[in-house]
Amino acid sequence: MLYTTALMIHTGATLAAILSFMAGELLFAMARKGRWRPARMALRAGRSAHLLLNLGVLAGIVLVFLGGWPLWTPWLLAAFAVIAVAMAVRHGFVAPWELRVESALGGEASVAQIGAFASEKFALAARVSVIALFGVVAALMTMKPGLPLLFGG
Repeated sequence: MLYTTALMIHTGATLAAILSFMAGELLFAMARKGRWRPARMALRAGRSAHLLLNLGVLAGIVLVFLGGWPLWTPWLLAAFAVIAVAMAVRHGFVAPWELRVESALGGEASVAQIGAFASEKFALAARVSVIALFGVVAALMTMKPGLPLLFGG
């Protein structure tokens, strides 16, 4: 029962996070025309996605212990490595950009400034990288029974 509950939280929170990240990207696409409301909503979607992802990862850690997997299991080590890279990209590139956008939106940002922030290619690449990396983690979680073949086991 506890395992099933943790699995539902893990799956639901992670899926909701990825969908929130993707919704944020659609909102940023609308903000490229200098619209501040979609930009603000996109930032909220990103914050929500980040919180949901943290909940999903926490529930995943609970699942590891409830499921009895050793921490050195290849698919688990691969997932931890990809999660670490995604967190580093988010912390190093996405979060500082979000702070700059939020600061601009809190002040008197012009239509051109909002459009410029929403159109930044590097920020877009970083955000899409985070989404893609968590997609890789989801694939690892789905494929885990067959992963020993990939890792020489």
